[in-house]
Amino acid sequence: MFQTVCRNLYSCFRTLLAVDLIFKLAAFTLLTPAVSLLFRVFLSLSGRSVLADADIARFLLHPTGWLAVVIVGGGVLAVLAIEQAVLMTVCLGADQSLKIRPSRVAIFVAERTRQVLWLTTRVVARVALTALPFLAVGGGLFLFLLTDHDINFYLTAKPPKFWLAVGLIGAVLVAMAVALLYRVSGWAFALPLLLYRGLSPTEALAESKRLASPHRWRIVGSLAVWAISNLALGFCLSLLTTSLGEIVLPSATRTIWTLIAAVGMLLAIFGIANFIASLIANASCASLLGMLYLQHVDEPGQRLVEMPTWGQWNGIRLTGGRIASAVVIGGLVAAVLGVLTLESISIEDRVQITAHRGGATHSPENTMAAFRRAIEDGADWVEIDVQESSDGVVVVAHDSDLKKVAGNPVKIWNATAEELRSIDIGGYFSADYTSERMPTLEEVLALCKDQVGVNIELKYYGHTDRLEQRVVDLVERFEMEDQIVIMSLDAKGIAKLKKLRPDWICGLLTAVAVSDLTRANVDFLAVNTSLATQSFINAAHRVGKTVSVWTVNDARTMSAMISRGVDNLITDDPALARKVLAERETMNPVERLMLELAFQLGLPMPAGAPQ
Repeated sequence: MFQTVCRNLYSCFRTLLAVDLIFKLAAFTLLTPAVSLLFRVFLSLSGRSVLADADIARFLLHPTGWLAVVIVGGGVLAVLAIEQAVLMTVCLGADQSLKIRPSRVAIFVAERTRQVLWLTTRVVARVALTALPFLAVGGGLFLFLLTDHDINFYLTAKPPKFWLAVGLIGAVLVAMAVALLYRVSGWAFALPLLLYRGLSPTEALAESKRLASPHRWRIVGSLAVWAISNLALGFCLSLLTTSLGEIVLPSATRTIWTLIAAVGMLLAIFGIANFIASLIANASCASLLGMLYLQHVDEPGQRLVEMPTWGQWNGIRLTGGRIASAVVIGGLVAAVLGVLTLESISIEDRVQITAHRGGATHSPENTMAAFRRAIEDGADWVEIDVQESSDGVVVVAHDSDLKKVAGNPVKIWNATAEELRSIDIGGYFSADYTSERMPTLEEVLALCKDQVGVNIELKYYGHTDRLEQRVVDLVERFEMEDQIVIMSLDAKGIAKLKKLRPDWICGLLTAVAVSDLTRANVDFLAVNTSLATQSFINAAHRVGKTVSVWTVNDARTMSAMISRGVDNLITDDPALARKVLAERETMNPVERLMLELAFQLGLPMPAGAPQ
């Protein structure tokens, strides 16, 4: 089968390249925007503008969310299925010795787009129904085993109950994966049956299940070989481009123009390598499924009975003029890429430093000792977490209880401020901090006033009384309105505070998102490093929002985030962040560029880079 697929791809690779480019153009201009618009419709129906962190779970627990998963998920899968349909049609046509015209392939598949969408929507619905009982059992195990204390305690201490939960939930997820693999393998022939036999989506799924049943493990094994082969190819291409970068960049720093040319060439090669790897992965998958279809479904002499008369396409002839044109265009593209990359590198560092929970590397988190150390280490801001005690005092604590920092399971909302302040919350870190007690927001504001800004994160555990109003009252009592910012994981909480004080600077804190975060009605976005891409930062800046990134604790990532133009680094180690900024001051623009490229492409860090 492996040899058959390779021969098939070799025989029609130029046509595959052409039709894949046509598909990507259609996907970029029509398909992907349509799916995005559909998702925004569901968001508006749920009364939300963005989905981040806890909002994702709330959305999925609502019937509108499940409907969105099925319909929008079907749309996303349809885009992938349409690409497979285009490539598979070329591969099967080549197997029948047909010279296929790319435009006719596109028309053939476009005429069946609606049926493909119905097919993928049914697939997503059936996958969701298959996964639902397993997810329910996993959720039940989590609630039964890991909710006695704050989840951060279990993640930090990892008691026996934690490992029991990991084992049981892991077993449930493995069982779910096996069940899904079994079901999905039965649908391997559904797409070609729909395309070439004219079956309806329901009929195609049922017939595919019947025909694939005797060959499930062969299908699974073939797809496993496909996945391993393409991972190996991607690794080799990445290794080659990385090795090329190590050779080219160090010798291209004599002038700005040689640097632009080298950077542009490297990025162009990197992009082309990724495109080729993607094309080979998608085309080989389409060819594999097509060959399995021919081998196990079709009867001799009856293959592709729905295939129209395609006409001829003789490919692209390479002439001297066309080669010269390609070289000129390639050079221009490389130059543009080089210039754009140079412009994206921040020459002047304007980032601010926020001490996460006061700077938890050198002192126990959210303690007065940590806040004093953050001021000494030159932080611009300290980040604190606030919630209410049972008697309505705004206290500074991250977790819902004190199990992690004190071994005490008391819930913050079940104890008075006086009771909470009787508990040692520093001894777990070091015997030198056994006198540390839970601070109140009032104490923190008194310490920080006119010395360091305060980033107040509102924590919500379902027991909030008047948290927003109490925070407002305390900040205004100390006249620190221009020395604080507010953020939270809960968009509704931020909306409440914005309603009280529209002019205050407020931000949305998030680790994951499934929508355009820049549309959120906030002043800044606090995201983790995986979301802080160059394109995201640029998009946020275009709409007037600043970007904070958390929690960055190593010098390499700090420097990369600064190069991308983040406005604020949230770190447990503000002293290290200051050291990185000092080291970057000694670097010229070329060295900064090489540092960013090394981070992006996985190259070794250049000499003198922050460590």
